[in-house]
Amino acid sequence: MVRASQYFTAGRTMERFIVGTQLAQAVGVRHILERARTRWPECTGALYFKFNEICPTAERTTVDWYGAPKIPFYLIQDSFAPLVAVSLFPKATTHGDPLSLPVFLLDDADALNGAKWEVVVRAHGADLRPIKSSRFVGSGSIKCVTKLGDFHLSAEQTTTAPLFVITEVKRKGALVKRNYYFTNFESVKDCLFNLPRTKISMQAGDGTVIIRNQGKVPAVGLNVFHPGHLDAFFTEDSYFWLEPGEVKNVAVSITEGVVIEAWNI
Repeated sequence: MVRASQYFTAGRTMERFIVGTQLAQAVGVRHILERARTRWPECTGALYFKFNEICPTAERTTVDWYGAPKIPFYLIQDSFAPLVAVSLFPKATTHGDPLSLPVFLLDDADALNGAKWEVVVRAHGADLRPIKSSRFVGSGSIKCVTKLGDFHLSAEQTTTAPLFVITEVKRKGALVKRNYYFTNFESVKDCLFNLPRTKISMQAGDGTVIIRNQGKVPAVGLNVFHPGHLDAFFTEDSYFWLEPGEVKNVAVSITEGVVIEAWNI
C-alpha cells in the first residue's frame, strides 16, 4: 500500500496517503478494463479484484467495509459506461516521450444508431491549458466498438507533470459522456494536488445539485459528498472534470449537507 501511494504523493499526511492508495487502485484497474472492452468480441467480459472489502481493513477495493465508495469507484464507473470513448496508454509515465494513444469508441447499447456523433480528444498540461485537440466524426451505429484513430503527442508536448487526456462523446452536438486520464504523476510527487486553482459554486435542486465552474481553468477530481454519511449517501457522479463556465446537474440521494471539493479548489 505504501509503495502504491508513493507513485502519486509524498504522503505527508494520512489523508493524502489514503488518496494516493485509492488513485493507484483506479489507475491499476481502469486501463486494464478499458483495454479488455476494446477487444470485443474476443473478450466478452471483464471482472476486477476487488470491488468491496471483506473486513474492516485498508485494502485495494473500490467500496469500503461500510459501503462507502472510494475514488476508483467513480473512475471505474466511467470505464464501464455503455457509451464512452477511451484511450489506451502504453505505460503510466510518458514524461518527455512521444506518445501515440489509440482511441476507441464503445457503444454497448447502440445509442448512436441513426445519429451524427463526434469524439473530441484533448491534452492538457500542468497549467491546465490545452496542448492539443483532435476530432473524430461519424454517424450511425458502430456495432459496439470501433477504433477511431490515434492521438499523437510529441516528446515536447508530454514534458509536463501531470499530463491530462480528456475524451468527449457528443451525440447530435450534445455532450453525452466525458472521460479523463492523468499520467506523469510519478515525475513530480503531489502534482495532481498542486494545480492552478479554480472556484466552484453549488446550488441545490430537486434531487440534484447544480455545480458551476466559475474559474478560468478546469476543475479536476470534483467530488460530491455528504460528510459523516458516506455509507448512506448516493451521488450519480463524482471525481469528474468540469470545464470553465460549465454547469453540471448531478443527481443525489439528499441535497442537505452536500459538500463539493476538487483537487484544485
